[in-house]
Amino acid sequence: MLFSYERGTAAVRILGIAALIGFFVLAVGAVAALAFSVQVNGTSMHPTLVHGDRLQAQFWNRSSIERFDLVETRTPDEVAIVKRVIGLPGDMLTVESTGLVPVVTVRPEGKTAVYRVENPRWDDQPGGGACCTVDGTEGGTSEFVVPEGEYWLVGDNWGASEDSRVYGFFAADAIKAKLNFRILPLDRFGTVPNPASLVAIP
Repeated sequence: MLFSYERGTAAVRILGIAALIGFFVLAVGAVAALAFSVQVNGTSMHPTLVHGDRLQAQFWNRSSIERFDLVETRTPDEVAIVKRVIGLPGDMLTVESTGLVPVVTVRPEGKTAVYRVENPRWDDQPGGGACCTVDGTEGGTSEFVVPEGEYWLVGDNWGASEDSRVYGFFAADAIKAKLNFRILPLDRFGTVPNPASLVAIP
């Protein structure tokens, strides 16, 4: 009987230690997730993102930026902003925002085909002025080419976003992280839906 009692006590101790280790791992994981994250401030990415959303900052793969990724970058005065990648290096773009829906076309570098950016988030919210000048900002109506090593970024809330139409192209080293995974709020935890796509123009 004594042997059985001691064995049971040891099992309880092992379970207790395992529970403590598990709690510690979860706590460290939660702290790490919050430490390497970005909180959305404002409405420039509405409705894809809302004010207060917290996104995982994937700084380790910021060198592999793809079209339509969400990214954290910095304005010239070092304000952190969250935007969507529309134009990649070498792309030729045109922008028409005077109708009910902004029309953005892209001819990728080295390609002859031209595509229209389909982003349902832009519907019924053209906003802004004529676009764009050769540096990707508002104020002109010409086509423009994204320079090598730079990107053209826009918010999903087209009419209420200060992005490349204000600041011009963003250099690759100004992009701090990819932000395609939401960690808070918990009821929307997971990969952020990507509503955008390229549609071939006949």
